[in-house]
Amino acid sequence: MSSIPEKDWKLFRKLQNDLTAKACELIFVKVDELAKNRAGSEHTSYLELYGLIQDEDVKIAEMFNNPTRNNVLLKLVALKSYGVFTDDQFQMFSQETQDRVDSMLELRC
Repeated sequence: MSSIPEKDWKLFRKLQNDLTAKACELIFVKVDELAKNRAGSEHTSYLELYGLIQDEDVKIAEMFNNPTRNNVLLKLVALKSYGVFTDDQFQMFSQETQDRVDSMLELRC
């Protein structure tokens, strides 16, 4: 995987804490929804929660584990794919990087 421009790498590093917080918040929304609907099916809901946490942990790893300039493009693809990026955040990256991410997303579907 080829790297992205230095300024995009620095931008990713700058946004990383906010993006992590947003990803976690999206997970908490799913957990809250599951918890609201558990009445009468607590054990089933627990199993669903356990599965949700496992699935979301895989996504968190895909988005944030061990970012390097050589793999950050894949991190950006995951962030956009999972709806963590706001449009404004994504548009802060160079047009070259945006185009590469969008091209990779087309192949991912």
